[in-house]
Amino acid sequence: MPNLSKILGMAVAIALCGAAAGADAPAKPLKEGWNRKQVKVFAYACTEGLLTPAARDYHAAALADGVTIHKPFPEQEFRDSAFPMCLCISQRVAETWTLKEVEQTGTQRAKPMIDEALRGGQCKPDGLLGDVIKKRKENQ
Repeated sequence: MPNLSKILGMAVAIALCGAAAGADAPAKPLKEGWNRKQVKVFAYACTEGLLTPAARDYHAAALADGVTIHKPFPEQEFRDSAFPMCLCISQRVAETWTLKEVEQTGTQRAKPMIDEALRGGQCKPDGLLGDVIKKRKENQ
């Protein structure tokens, strides 16, 4: 019977590998003009675009609360939580529109995808940004 348990173990392992492989859907092809570098450049721009208003709002909230000495804005932690979301959005944009189409309209095309992520949909953020969004929803 030891052979039966080995065979059963191998069958379970094969089934699990197949399920895991199916979970990672292959990426769609990128539209004209995009390459891996362009996707990352767009993701970095997205991250910076979120960082500036977040830092500004952080400092404004501290002043509004009368806090004169407050902890510095956690910039690196924010970047670390925003970048994966932005990379996911960048990938979606590159799979949906050509680079030329995106260059003509700026981030307007990506805005619905960003809004969807910030609402907890596809590409939702984790880490600091995810926690901030969760707290904001709880306080509404």
